[in-house]
Amino acid sequence: MAPADPTPARRSLAAWLETRFNLTEMLAFLSSFGVFPAELDTTRPFREALHDAWRRPLPSYARWPRVLGLLSFLLFLFLVTTGALLAFYYQPTESEAYRAGTAIVRDVTFGWFIHQMHRWSARLLLVMLVIRLWRFFFQGTYKAPREAVWMAAVVTFLVATQADLTGRLLTWTTTGYWTTVRALEVINALPVLGPVLMFLAGGTTPDSLFLTRFYVLHIAMLPAILLVLFYLHFNGVRRVGLSHASSESRATGETARVQMINMIILAALVFGGLVTLVTLAPTSFEPAADPALTPQGMRPPWYLLAPHAIIEMTPTMLPRWVGGLVVEAILLLIFMLPFLDTSAGRGTRERRIAVAVGIVVLAIWLVLTWQGYSLEVRR
Repeated sequence: MAPADPTPARRSLAAWLETRFNLTEMLAFLSSFGVFPAELDTTRPFREALHDAWRRPLPSYARWPRVLGLLSFLLFLFLVTTGALLAFYYQPTESEAYRAGTAIVRDVTFGWFIHQMHRWSARLLLVMLVIRLWRFFFQGTYKAPREAVWMAAVVTFLVATQADLTGRLLTWTTTGYWTTVRALEVINALPVLGPVLMFLAGGTTPDSLFLTRFYVLHIAMLPAILLVLFYLHFNGVRRVGLSHASSESRATGETARVQMINMIILAALVFGGLVTLVTLAPTSFEPAADPALTPQGMRPPWYLLAPHAIIEMTPTMLPRWVGGLVVEAILLLIFMLPFLDTSAGRGTRERRIAVAVGIVVLAIWLVLTWQGYSLEVRR
């Protein structure tokens, strides 16, 4: 007679999975992305660890302005999801790219909706990342021990701009093609970063092979880098702790269960906001690009307008890479800001000089952005 099975005949799915996988470790990994608000003890059984985490009061990601990081990651998830759906129908060749794009928005069921969701998610992600950087600066949260969090945030924005740039060309529309060409002129002037990016693209003139390389960068390499950067951000925040606003009186008054519900509500609100933008402000699908015909008024994307102005304002007697070197020097200073700012404290009073410099830099950046926008108009 076969021995009786010591396990109960009826048991929960979680218990069945726990005998085969480390569910606590899996959920702990998700907590590193801020998806689950509490840390879990991976040495304890899943139910015990989850029960303890649910009741533990914690600082919340879903409070302003800390919510910017979570909003950025939610938009990134929407981008990955919609991008994967679009990839089912897209063909990354010069002859088929535009035809595939028009077929998605015209013939595929809900294709126009997914396409518009992808575009608006990309735009809002860049806006959130910029606002988050300025929030880090003006609140002094780049100072020790959050230097690595600041550096990861800077690199995240730079990588996100490259993801946006590579995505522009994939539609092979007039604006997508020529804004990419203008952007490549700016990037090609950078003496250090430019050659690396041009090597990955395989040249300076968009063609069929160039488009294929941009497609690989857009759907594989850059999203993977962004995922790692988001992981480093949330993991670093868990190590050094969430920033605390002086006006916040309930920093530890919410349990993980309440915070999880707040995150679900926040994700629903983000989705609702995207649906509203898609419905009320859809982006029109433009004519196909003609590489032989340069239209008037084509400029680099908005995040490259200031570098474009710096490079174009370089005296003609100097090579263009001098302007590019100035741009790279500015980026290096921004990246190394936590080590350059030696002021004591994080408040505005303790950092008056740093805050004043930041306001001046912001004003100059806006002026240069407008200057970069106007340069193409005058041509």
